[in-house]
Amino acid sequence: MNASQLLIVRRRHAGNFTQIPNSLIRNEHLSLKALGVIVHLLSLPPGYRISLEGLCAVRKEGETAMRTAIKQLESLNYMRIVRDRSASGQFIQSRWFVSDEPIVDWAPHLENPRVEEPVLDQPVQGDQGATNTGFKETLDSSKTTTTGPEDTPPDSDQSPALIMDEADEECWLWLCQKLSLEPQKTQDQCTGLSTSVALDVLAEVLECKRQNSIRKTVPQFLASLLRRAREGKFSLSAGSELRRDLRQIIRRQRAMEAAAEPTQAIVTDRPVVDRARARERLQQMRDELAKKARTPAMSRGTA
Repeated sequence: MNASQLLIVRRRHAGNFTQIPNSLIRNEHLSLKALGVIVHLLSLPPGYRISLEGLCAVRKEGETAMRTAIKQLESLNYMRIVRDRSASGQFIQSRWFVSDEPIVDWAPHLENPRVEEPVLDQPVQGDQGATNTGFKETLDSSKTTTTGPEDTPPDSDQSPALIMDEADEECWLWLCQKLSLEPQKTQDQCTGLSTSVALDVLAEVLECKRQNSIRKTVPQFLASLLRRAREGKFSLSAGSELRRDLRQIIRRQRAMEAAAEPTQAIVTDRPVVDRARARERLQQMRDELAKKARTPAMSRGTA
């Protein structure tokens, strides 16, 4: 069989990307599904609320397939899931530890979970695998278990702010306008979530508002969905179609608004002409000429 030539178009990224080592990507013992799962997990911010159900909903994957991928990652020492229980044996919480390289001895990480400061690297050209700026982290249990009041955003010093490109920002402002929300305050409330998940939440709120299915106020409903998103329990339902077509909807609305705007008058130095008076004056001149043409010329010598 003839092999095809691989051509790669690579860009330099200034932010919002994750560094993945080639040793992870090229590990022949990892299935593509397991590789996709760990790449997704490594892209999440520290303290992100994660669950199997939420992961399946975000990646549109079945629970059985997702469990298989996670078990493979655990068997290859790329991750550990620790289930904490109380003294009585009651389940309290679970903590997901993920690494971009195999860790044989997980004990130091499990006994003293901490979040390392992000190590920002300048992307380099060449053979670099999935180029993305990123950070290494182990999840801090103090951040994965504490849930504050519904309308209290997490501490901005502990969770990264939303990073939006131009298209995401346009969607964000449009959704906030439709929901009568202040964009910056709402962005602060979404601190710690990915931009995609935050937009999913706003789309869900807007569609539920349109369907009159919100029993609370919009800010209260938004806060409850944000809490579920941080717990990894949120998935799009009512707002799935709106979220999918959001950019197209905004483009159509902008085009309609532009078409409805009155055409701007062209300003010139010429004096303004009253066309009605001009036509009236022209008609008067025509009448005078016709009258002169009908009047016989006076004979010579007539007194």
